[in-house]
Amino acid sequence: MPLKVPVLTRPETEILPNGIELTSFFHPDQSLISIELIFPAGDLSSGNRQEEGYIFKLLAEGTQTKSSKQVADAISFLGASIDFSHQADFDTINISCLSRFLPSVLQILDELWHSPVFPEKEWNTMKETQQRQNDINLQKTSYLAGRLLRKSLYSTALDYGYSYDQSLVESLSTEQFRNRFQTIKKTGPGLVLLSGFANAEMQKQLRDWLLKFSDCLPIIRNREWALPMPSAGILWDERAESQQSSLRIGQYSINSQHEDSALFSLTLELFGGYFGSRLMSNIREDKGWTYGIYAQRVPLVAKPHWVIGTDVKGEVILDAVEEIKKEALILQNELVPDDELQKVKNYMLGQFLSSITNVYGLAERYRSMWMNGVDFERVERNQRIIQEASSMEVLRMAQQYLGLEDSIIALSGKKMVTN
Repeated sequence: MPLKVPVLTRPETEILPNGIELTSFFHPDQSLISIELIFPAGDLSSGNRQEEGYIFKLLAEGTQTKSSKQVADAISFLGASIDFSHQADFDTINISCLSRFLPSVLQILDELWHSPVFPEKEWNTMKETQQRQNDINLQKTSYLAGRLLRKSLYSTALDYGYSYDQSLVESLSTEQFRNRFQTIKKTGPGLVLLSGFANAEMQKQLRDWLLKFSDCLPIIRNREWALPMPSAGILWDERAESQQSSLRIGQYSINSQHEDSALFSLTLELFGGYFGSRLMSNIREDKGWTYGIYAQRVPLVAKPHWVIGTDVKGEVILDAVEEIKKEALILQNELVPDDELQKVKNYMLGQFLSSITNVYGLAERYRSMWMNGVDFERVERNQRIIQEASSMEVLRMAQQYLGLEDSIIALSGKKMVTN
């Protein structure tokens, strides 16, 4: 009998005159408040997105009246945090503090946003750090295999396929950042998530601050990009001296709004999404070739993909590929036993329930929903679909969406001879 799926707590949502969605998960007994401002990408071309990423990271590095250290000290004095981050589809500002300090933290944020200076010294430090991190990454076969897969799927023209480019970074200047930010700072976040406790006056202060933005960007979904259709087969990024090899197998995927999304998520979970999955049982438990292997969907807004990934000793890398193909064929040709299917259903519902135990977890869940273009009703329906799914439906999903013969197999490490 399927386990019962709970009805999620709905938040308070308001669409501000400038288009910003302000969504709040309140809890009167909480003394902490968390606010996340999410800015959708307006342009996914790699050069522009990377420049925007550095702009966001430099926002906390000094203003017209405060040095980088003074900014950090002011935030630390309040026991708060203000973090700026960059992802392929979004830039975000995360704020955490005791509720009573929210007005003071908003004052600091206002100064960071409206009078940043993008100091040369901090930019040079950031470039050096990026270069060192890139040097380290280039020694990791896991990084190289992932880079090869993303480049094959998306090309480096799109930010999804971008990898660190020293010449691009060196071409950027703090003057460019200052000029570009004049346009960026007028554009508001598409979503502001508030979780915890904030009284009416604090809410008004946040709302008034958000109204300073002139407009917000919509999320660009399902846009057709002029991308070359990647050829299925094996690609190598050879590292002859490496003892470890890494594989990433992937292909384009359906998005979260697709009618088969829930069933495909169940299929991927069973295949390689948790400790008791088919791939873990074979590649880790039976063969002892790896510490871990995974299969998951990467829900990029414009064009998602699914990926299988693991790290193994170089001499068994091609054997690992064959075992993964074998497990995929079994899933496409044999019905999953009822007890195994129920086990993964229970696991997925347990993971879902553990993620929504408080307002902060609910806000994180809503963040994911909003980014993926689904609502509460869809999320609850997806959980019911998973709980009621049959082995025949899993078989259909594997046949329809998990065709490894059409996938890209990106390998990095000591090159082995293929038959």
